[in-house]
Amino acid sequence: MTSSLNALEIELLWRRLVTAVDEAATTLVRTSFSSVIRDFHDYACAVFDRNGRMLAQSTHSTPGLLGILPFTIPNFLGHPEFKAARPGDVFVTNDPWLASGHLIDITVARPVFRKDELVGYVLVVVHHLNVGGRLATLESRDVYEEGLKIPILRLVRGGEPETAVFEFVRANVRDPDKVIGDIRAQVAASHAAAVRLVEIMDTGGLASLEPLGDEIVERSEASMRRAIRALPEGEFESGMTLNGVAGYTGEVTLKLKATIRDGSIRLSYTGTSGQIPRAINVTLNMTRSYSVYPLKCLLDPSVPNNEGCLRPIEIDAPAGSVLNATFPAATWGRTVIAHMLPELIMRCLAQAVPDRLIAGSGSTPLWYGNFTGRYKDGRTFYAVVTFNGGLGARGGQDGISCISYPANVASIPVEVIESEAPIVFEHKSFAPNSAGAGRHRGGFGQRIAIRIPTDAALDGPVLAGVRGGRFGVPIFGLEGGAEVPEPIAEVNGKRVVLGTQIELRGDDCLVLTVPGGGGFGDPAERDVGHIVEDVCGGLVDASEAERIYGVRVDVAARRGERVTAG
Repeated sequence: MTSSLNALEIELLWRRLVTAVDEAATTLVRTSFSSVIRDFHDYACAVFDRNGRMLAQSTHSTPGLLGILPFTIPNFLGHPEFKAARPGDVFVTNDPWLASGHLIDITVARPVFRKDELVGYVLVVVHHLNVGGRLATLESRDVYEEGLKIPILRLVRGGEPETAVFEFVRANVRDPDKVIGDIRAQVAASHAAAVRLVEIMDTGGLASLEPLGDEIVERSEASMRRAIRALPEGEFESGMTLNGVAGYTGEVTLKLKATIRDGSIRLSYTGTSGQIPRAINVTLNMTRSYSVYPLKCLLDPSVPNNEGCLRPIEIDAPAGSVLNATFPAATWGRTVIAHMLPELIMRCLAQAVPDRLIAGSGSTPLWYGNFTGRYKDGRTFYAVVTFNGGLGARGGQDGISCISYPANVASIPVEVIESEAPIVFEHKSFAPNSAGAGRHRGGFGQRIAIRIPTDAALDGPVLAGVRGGRFGVPIFGLEGGAEVPEPIAEVNGKRVVLGTQIELRGDDCLVLTVPGGGGFGDPAERDVGHIVEDVCGGLVDASEAERIYGVRVDVAARRGERVTAG
């Protein structure tokens, strides 16, 4: 390193960069129109130096963007108009291969100028309610079915909106006021970060960001490599096969070989199935994200995310595979596959450091629903719903119940959802017996019942699309912990296929049973007091406790007073 900055200056300036992107995120949330940003928190803000290196990412970002952001500004820099940008220009795209992996994520990029000199870039990525096309479904066969694809375009020129671009987007989406409002919020957030970035340079006496960037990237890379060197070296393999994805008759196989050597990790997905005509294909950026994410959490969680954190990790996914899909593959539901990657990595590393890992999660992949339709008076509605299962157990404790993993998004409050669409949550509770048994059990899943009211004055059905389910892959346990079976989705008592479109009419009831997490360790070693607590709390049936743990609990007696080992 050749920087003249001392350790204290580096620390202060680094923290100020993180604060700048967090302030941009706050601006985004406070100016946004949709619950996807306000409550779901599916977004990210990042700053880059003028060489296109990511220096800081907002702390309240989804992990699916960790491996995407560092490659996005370099992709923008391949566009001649972006390279020739002037002060006040802002650009936009939702190209899955240039940015965030599916059309529903829109990326806004702003070159940052200081006295007419380019000093860096700001990126704001947001998951939007809708971009047209088919409603949330895994059944799409190519990207053309999935909505409006926006190439890299100038969205704002010299501080003035490009009206034609805004109007073109407005004409193609189902809830234009919210979508346009959220895009404007992205522009506002990028402005907030740009102002703060220039201020940091002025008050910090920085002629450019490169010396600070060198320190951030090189120190982060060194920290990650030290953590990797603490792992046992070797080659570790894992795999899984999905069946029946949205009516697809073939199998989708994922294979991974992890090679740990000399402070680096190479993840090779050679042998993975080719892309398929369903909306589960993953672009390389998204594969990078959900490959780096579990390793970052496991090895070096305290260092703020930046390009240096990714450098010790090499990702190899064959072009044309379901993990490196090529145009025009359908990608809307890419998390069905991408969210399985942390599990593949956990299974590999469990062969090396099992006590540091977690079992499978009932929230893998993300459970996500869309509900849309029209009232008789012509008004439209569009609501997003998320459902979380239980987190897998780990070597030292039980799994957490009803939490998003690996998506790490927040739950949208029931009251917000019911105010945005004519749906009523009749039931929402822990699902008994849904957690995998073990010395430490998994977290519990939940049971949700959603009914369409008969007095909603609808013009036609409510079109629902619910993504989730394991497609034949059990939720795995570790070190003898129990697996968890498939989830259940029903409409009026009849099974439905997750990932397909469902028509709901007045008094129809959609019931989802979201599974819990896998167990860790031998169930026979579980503390009896914890078993009693779960039984008396209604989370585990007494008969199940006796069958699985060999412990008989008399629930009619006072809690914990009458317990015998079987």
